[in-house]
Amino acid sequence: MLPGNPRCPLRTHGSCSWAPVSITDPRRHATAKLLLFSMHSILVLTSTYPRWKGDTEPLFVHYLCKQLSSEYRVIVLAPHYPGAKHFEDMDGILVHRYRYFFPIAERLAYDGGIIQNLKNNRLKLLLVPFFLLSQLIRIPALCRKYKISLIHAHWVIPQGLLALLARPLISGKIKILSTSHGGDLFSLQGGGLQALKRFVFRRSDHVTVVSTAMLDYLRQIGCNTDNVSVQSMGVDLTGHFVPDARPATPNNLVYVGRLVEKKGAATLLGAIHLLKADYPDLHLTMVGDGPEKPALEKLAAEFGVTAHIDFAGSQPNENVPQYYQSAGIAIVPSIIAADGDQEGLGLVAVEALGCGCVTIVSDLPALRDVVSDGENGLVFHATDAADLAEKIRRLLEDASLYNRLASAARQSVVDRFDWKQVGAHYRAIINQNLTRD
Repeated sequence: MLPGNPRCPLRTHGSCSWAPVSITDPRRHATAKLLLFSMHSILVLTSTYPRWKGDTEPLFVHYLCKQLSSEYRVIVLAPHYPGAKHFEDMDGILVHRYRYFFPIAERLAYDGGIIQNLKNNRLKLLLVPFFLLSQLIRIPALCRKYKISLIHAHWVIPQGLLALLARPLISGKIKILSTSHGGDLFSLQGGGLQALKRFVFRRSDHVTVVSTAMLDYLRQIGCNTDNVSVQSMGVDLTGHFVPDARPATPNNLVYVGRLVEKKGAATLLGAIHLLKADYPDLHLTMVGDGPEKPALEKLAAEFGVTAHIDFAGSQPNENVPQYYQSAGIAIVPSIIAADGDQEGLGLVAVEALGCGCVTIVSDLPALRDVVSDGENGLVFHATDAADLAEKIRRLLEDASLYNRLASAARQSVVDRFDWKQVGAHYRAIINQNLTRD
């Protein structure tokens, strides 16, 4: 809330909404101020956030902030991007975007994430010191401005580390909750980086990781996990990712995700190559973009499957469900990249299952939290195109198996991954930390 703004967040029936307050009624204005200042304020640090309405960037941090706003005043600090506003109220969330270089060059974050952008262009390493310093300067300023009680840092490096470095510069005791989403944990290797990660895990008041596979990995690298809990991000399974009334056609396949190494799209093209002779009407839609797209298009041509594949490119988030709804089978062929990067969870699989799509995933540990082989989907050996082709063939030829998995798909994720449940769990974690000395 901006100082002097007569619109204050009021809690009504357990939810927080922006409601106009009459400044001519002193009693009502005093009540509004009392309610506002009785709410804890949370500062969310993130390098991925919607830059504008209809953005193709992942929405999970924004959706979590909306869930938290029912109980707290939520302020977001995210990096600026050319064309984005420096400050705005986005669905009741106050979003500050910090400048860190000349506007045209502020492209270290977004469009695939910091790690991927550094892989694509090593010159962007020159932006890193400015990126870190600018964020570090803004954290204490916003904590003072909004009287922050807790910082929620998404990605332990750099946001979790910067929150801890900023804490001595902030008056009062501020709690720090750090969340790792996978890329920051698995791909940032090397002794120095591992030591920084252990420092963040040790010094944060609490840490959440989004899958049990990540918790296991923390133990493998020698982290104390006493203050770590597993809590995934969520998916809107009640209003967005829902089944369509029209029956899907099994031979329509869909892939949704960035076209980067760890997503394993090349394995999927290999499976289509093995199936094309027996199933000439097989069709795959690939939703997403990324640096691997030219190589994948070339591979499709070499395999002779170009006519079977539609590269649909990046799509606005609101359009993604229709691709699942029109497909009979969704495929998540994730692998472990050469640098160790891999999925932290598998929300794409959750989205597909939520739309009632029969889903095939690779056997990466993180995906086990979502899909159980033969129960709500099928699992194949990562990088094994022949095994993936065999799983697709089973679904195309066994209507009983296909229908059973389709029936089990949605219910298997609604109770665990819908934002209402996930938001409630994060509010419980935050409240526990706010009340702890």
